[in-house]
Amino acid sequence: MTPFVRGVGVGLWLAAAAAHAQAQGLARVADQLTPQARAAARVHAQDVTDIFREACFASRSDPEAVADWALNNGFVTSSAAGRELAGQLLKRGEQGNVFSRGPGDEGLLLVSTAGPSNCLVMGLQAVDGPRLRGRMEALITEWTQARTVVEPTASKDFDESGLRHRTLTFLAVSGNDRYRLMVISPLGVARGIAIMGMSVEPR
Repeated sequence: MTPFVRGVGVGLWLAAAAAHAQAQGLARVADQLTPQARAAARVHAQDVTDIFREACFASRSDPEAVADWALNNGFVTSSAAGRELAGQLLKRGEQGNVFSRGPGDEGLLLVSTAGPSNCLVMGLQAVDGPRLRGRMEALITEWTQARTVVEPTASKDFDESGLRHRTLTFLAVSGNDRYRLMVISPLGVARGIAIMGMSVEPR
């Protein structure tokens, strides 16, 4: 069962993303991976991180800024996976944008909602779970060095369709602003749920 991450709006879009992943058959144990497949999983983890850093982290999840970044970088809202996930969000009372790199490129999705502001990047390929979690922790370290107080609030393992996942959640405080950051990824290297997310917490 996918964990509900506390915070207004956060649980809704994470649940929608997980439901989409399950519907696509993503949450399953990978077969024996070749060295090339493992290398590709490491690259995918870095790709998810780079998009999250540039679109979500740098904008502090501001929906207009995320949309501007996506459109300026050639992302579109017309992919089949994007439309399906947007429908999942709408069913859960959230409205926003779901971007992909192109109509036929659904390797990852960039999701942005408002009220409060949420932003996530969802990987749809085999991913190196430990590497993805390590990349989030590196971003947290950067913020800590910028005099932002960051505290880990949760670490939990869970099963989704027979595949073990781990979720890490952090609460960041910068002046009067509060943010919740999270990463969900397979415990090892596999094709499962891979999400980096950031939300603005109510003051």
